[in-house]
Amino acid sequence: MVSVDALLLNRNAIAGPFEGPVITPPVPDFNNPANLHLWADGPRLSACFSELVEGLQYGAHKGKASLHFVEVGKKGCKQRELLSLDAPDLTLLKAQMELVAAYADLRGDRGAEIVSQMGLPVPFWAAITGILDHRQKKTQQLLALAFALANHVEMRFKQIFAVVRPVELSPQIQPLIPTPGHGAYPSGHATEAFIAATVLDALLRAARPGASHKQGNDDRREQLQRQAYRIAVNRTVAGVHYPVDSAVGRVLGTLLGEFMVGRCSGASLRQREFLGSTYAGPGGSARDFDLQDSIDNGEAGRQVGPAFGLPDGPLMAWLWNEAVKEWQ
Repeated sequence: MVSVDALLLNRNAIAGPFEGPVITPPVPDFNNPANLHLWADGPRLSACFSELVEGLQYGAHKGKASLHFVEVGKKGCKQRELLSLDAPDLTLLKAQMELVAAYADLRGDRGAEIVSQMGLPVPFWAAITGILDHRQKKTQQLLALAFALANHVEMRFKQIFAVVRPVELSPQIQPLIPTPGHGAYPSGHATEAFIAATVLDALLRAARPGASHKQGNDDRREQLQRQAYRIAVNRTVAGVHYPVDSAVGRVLGTLLGEFMVGRCSGASLRQREFLGSTYAGPGGSARDFDLQDSIDNGEAGRQVGPAFGLPDGPLMAWLWNEAVKEWQ
């Protein structure tokens, strides 16, 4: 590292008497999204994240919580409901404990995965998509924003529902990893996994839309969904989540992924709903988290109402387009 003394001595030796400004630099345009290419990664992501979460609002009333997007236009405000949730009661959670205890049998096989996935498991996504540090920098920034959005929203719902963790219901669970210091519902890892799967799938389809890429896109989507499912289930294996936490995380993560793609590209989406209060099997038995369950029109979640578009954000659109170029 160069010392201050070295720089001081060097300037005194070569700069000479100050002659005033002699260079006219290019001046960036006012409020131009293309200015993002001038900034360092941290400030760029901060600006994009600010735009991404603008307009998101929450509601909580009589056991239900909701997520809304408020669009401010020249003719006033327009509110769209994006998601409606409720949570399981203690009786349902106690039934789910049988599944949590059974999943502990997989800890010997999955321990290394579980520990590796405690942070943001980008290498697991890179293994499927081929993300390379030197080629897909904007893609990784887009993924970082997806994780940040998921965390931003999931923590609000965790606070609203305040669902206790499995270890609080039985001393026999003995989690494999430290229990996080916030509510269980929805699962943050599940939410973050499914937003990643949704955004990466949409990004690569946008970059490779032709018929010749159709099968490859479909195969990759299946791998992305399986990866998201496995990350989510590993949190139950570890003893820190119920299966229902992952089920709602899948719905929330998918919705947030669709929302983010909409804000990047103008793609449409539909409102989603998940009722944790009815997430049970026959006769009230414990219901496991299953990737084959439909979240579009089934008992594990459904879409509500017609599709609608969102205004794309200029900053998010710029980053999205730059990420698309990295795959072309």
